[in-house]
Amino acid sequence: KPTVVLLKSPNFILVLIAVSIFSFATMSPTDFSKFDMTYYTKSALAGGICCGLTHGAVCPVDVVKTRIQLDPAKYNSGMVGGFRTVIA
Repeated sequence: KPTVVLLKSPNFILVLIAVSIFSFATMSPTDFSKFDMTYYTKSALAGGICCGLTHGAVCPVDVVKTRIQLDPAKYNSGMVGGFRTVIA
């Protein structure tokens, strides 16, 4: 198993540490002036929209899944049939 031997090799760990230090040392400094109130407002708005869409898509599926688990005799027609039963 060459992968296990490579990961346990002391040289591999030293190379990994050296690459990490070199990468950190050569990073350009962050320009924090671009993080103003407009940036945070846009980020919050984008996060809210994405969260709303995801929540609106996942919660109905979770409701049907839970009802199938609780009463499999009534909801025995799969997810689509479960949606139809919940809506009806």
